[in-house]
Parts: sequence; C-alpha cells; structure tokens
Amino acid sequence: MVTAVANCNHWIGFHITNQLLEQGMKVEGIVDCKKDDSLSLFLGRNSNFSFYSGDTNEIYEQFICLGSIHEDVNISAEVCVTLAHPSTVHGSTSLNGVFIELPLLFGEWMPMSENGMYFQGELVPFSSDYFLQHAVYIHDFIDVFLNWLEMYEVGEEKQNVNKIKLDNYIDIKDNRPKEATVNQVIQHFRNQRLGKRF
Repeated sequence: MVTAVANCNHWIGFHITNQLLEQGMKVEGIVDCKKDDSLSLFLGRNSNFSFYSGDTNEIYEQFICLGSIHEDVNISAEVCVTLAHPSTVHGSTSLNGVFIELPLLFGEWMPMSENGMYFQGELVPFSSDYFLQHAVYIHDFIDVFLNWLEMYEVGEEKQNVNKIKLDNYIDIKDNRPKEATVNQVIQHFRNQRLGKRF
C-alpha cells in the first residue's frame, strides 16, 4: 500500500515524507506549486517516492495533508489526516477525516533566522517564553504522530472533521526544545546559507 502526502515540499511535509521513506514505506507526494520545490528534489532520489500524477484510481492506505490543498486532487484513502495549525485551515479547505492541531514546530528547513523562527509571518525568538513553552522539535512530533497513526483505527472517530491534539493521546510535552537541539537547527541553517554562496 502507498501513503499520499500533500504539500510534501513544505518543510514539515518534507520531514513527514522523509521519515515514511526511511521506514521503507512507498509514498506519493503532492507538491504545492506555490512553494519552492527544492526539498521535493531530495525526496525524488528515493526509489520508494513518486510524485502524484492524478491519473490512477489507487486507494491509498493513508492520505496525510499538511494544511490546505491548493491543487485539484481526487484522493481515496482508508485514513485521511489533515495536519495544521487551527488558524491556517478553514473548514471548507480541510479534508473529511481527522484534523490534528499542530503545535509550534521547529526544525531543519523551517523559515528562520539565527535568532528565531518565522511562524505565520512573525519572528518567534528562540529565547522567548512562547518558544520555550510551546515549541516541539519536528522529529519528536513525527515520532508521536506516526505512532498515533499506527494505533488509529478507521471508524474510531465518527464525525466529519475531528479535532485532535496529539498530546491528548501521547505526552509530547517532555519533548520541549533543548538548547542542543536548537543549536543543531541553527548550525544546519548556517550550513545551508554557506552552501548557497558557493
């Protein structure tokens, strides 16, 4: 079976897709044409990855949508999950299925500066109380999300759009950012900036 991931070229979608591929799963990625697609080029190197073409009638095992879908896609899946910050998805643009509220995520490839991350166009300093209290490292979140996805049973939630906070299911509060993780992300950012100069 294949998992479809919408917005796989968003930094969060990239990490989700990459983790699924590292687990040996087959993934079809849907690219948001309004975003830079350089991250999806990394995914294309994996033989278990392909880009969604829309010309198959495949029923996917899972459909994971990061935010809203800007492309016209017709997906059938056993499990449909929308991952988004509540303020970024409107009821008319989210899929029927499960809606998981994203915490403030940080990690490699996110929009950032050396002093903080950009969230909804605003700079959130790494030293701010908001960041220190609410931010979750992307890999910690994905581990929790994929564990939840394994345990989720179709039909478990009956309503059209079910709002779920993963930390209600599995405690991710212990995975708050540590200085070493933030420094690792900053170093990755610096390395990417240096790489673009050459």
